[in-house]
Amino acid sequence: MNTCDNGAIMFLERFIDPNQAPFGLWWCQNVIDMDLISVNAVCKPESSPWSDINAWIDWLAQFPYILVAVPPGPAQDEIAGELSARSPVPVMIPSDNAWYGAGSVRELYENVGPAAADKLLLDAEEIPIAGLLNIAEIDTSRRKNAVRVVSGLPKLDKAVGGFSGGALSVWTGKRGEGKSTLLGQILLEAVNQNHVVCAYSGELPKEDFKLALLQQAAGYLNVEQVQDPASDRTIYNVRREVVPWINEWWDGRLYLTDIGRKNAHEEDTILKLFEYANRRYGADVFLVDNIMTAQLREEASLGFWRAQSVFTGRLVDFCKRLNVHVHLVAHPRKTEGKRTLEADDVGGSGDITNRADNVFKVERVTPEEKGCDALVTIMKNREYGARGTIKLDFNEPSRRFFPEGGSPAKLYSWEMKMRNG
Repeated sequence: MNTCDNGAIMFLERFIDPNQAPFGLWWCQNVIDMDLISVNAVCKPESSPWSDINAWIDWLAQFPYILVAVPPGPAQDEIAGELSARSPVPVMIPSDNAWYGAGSVRELYENVGPAAADKLLLDAEEIPIAGLLNIAEIDTSRRKNAVRVVSGLPKLDKAVGGFSGGALSVWTGKRGEGKSTLLGQILLEAVNQNHVVCAYSGELPKEDFKLALLQQAAGYLNVEQVQDPASDRTIYNVRREVVPWINEWWDGRLYLTDIGRKNAHEEDTILKLFEYANRRYGADVFLVDNIMTAQLREEASLGFWRAQSVFTGRLVDFCKRLNVHVHLVAHPRKTEGKRTLEADDVGGSGDITNRADNVFKVERVTPEEKGCDALVTIMKNREYGARGTIKLDFNEPSRRFFPEGGSPAKLYSWEMKMRNG
């Protein structure tokens, strides 16, 4: 009896020959069954962990297939699962009928005869290896007909097709250019389309976050202009009578992570709360504003910029696994002079934008210079390859962006409901 160097596999050395029939490797449950089959038969000692097999993948690869010569049951399931996960060699499973009710190879020999072993291979079926797909069997109808959340900005929606599930959108631009304001408006559009939204806002206290969204949801017809006596600044207060209508409108459809709690900024906490919001409340639109405020678990070992890339990768996995859309705010590094901001300037390298499905740049401009108040540049759109720049105007009383030359007087469903009664 022999064992390989790390004790992972037991075998009879004189009977191991890939060129001798049966040409495949027979994986047995124990030494007794292995001895009965003898030629090209092995088993794993119970004391050896499956991870020890990894060192012998090249040795296993000399065989055209591995037959799990173990009767149906938990042991067969375990062996088949571990081998198919670790080895590139096709793994074969005998049909249940080929065992004639025997609980081992030894019982099969005793009850039916040695010739019954041939039937184990003849009636065996290959386990499809996980990770390979037959493209002819892929159903595209779900993707083609996927429900998309639109931004409410017609030119942007037409260009990128809205925001679909399973995708990550990165929003960049210099500080104070309006990224958070525009994204707040996009979140409200999602609520208005009956989606459930969950946001992480790393800088704004919860009261300030709500006040900003209240002003956007209310619109300029439902705010009152007042002059702050201390600073002489003009501020806009939402009329009290409309606040209950807005609260009813987004009740159960807009959630905010509580940054006042311990560990609230840790990336694990953010992702945990996002997943809970999806499973518990059906949230399918998410916002991380912004990645600079998150506490990244890999920062100490990888550095700040590389850790951002790792977190972005986790957000991409989150999107695709749960078929949700995530908006991520990522500020660019400082660029030299007045050089135009490029995708590779976002974060510390091109990793963040390489992982994203969409990349948008937001910048404030002057009407004298560009004929509008802001520009949204599509820097990347994986689905359609769209590029271009959308011109927007801005209305300060409502904090709303709207198409150049258009109007900010959009009515959300809460207001239509109030007007009707």
